Amino acid sequence: MSQQTARIALLHAPGTTMIGHQMTNAHAIELIAEGFPGRHFCLVRDWIWVDLALPEAVREELNRVQLLPVMLYANAVVTDSLGRFEEGDWLRSTPLIAFKEGCLFETRDTVYALLGHGVRKRAELSAMVKIFRVERE
Repeated sequence: MSQQTARIALLHAPGTTMIGHQMTNAHAIELIAEGFPGRHFCLVRDWIWVDLALPEAVREELNRVQLLPVMLYANAVVTDSLGRFEEGDWLRSTPLIAFKEGCLFETRDTVYALLGHGVRKRAELSAMVKIFRVERE
């Protein structure tokens, strides 16, 4: 399966609406600064919470390294503190460490603020790892 095929499959898969937070960008940044001082962050809209379908051995390994079998896909970056993504870009995260305040999706390298409503879907890990973005130089 190609990257484009994996993205299309994810975007068109059925899902369940997740009620998100309606807050300003400034409020989201304040919330991140209070809960995760000094961490890199990214505000996103039109997002998909992806529960990963994966083999038990992989699930056990994620658990061993304190990661949850969940990834984030977002169709619209609002702002990225490191400038890795431009406004309107799409992204795929690494696995979840914790979900806090009903809108803060923490990974090892970034805290994502999930703005507005999103969708929860299930996808194979093998499909999700094929969805990636090469950072700009």
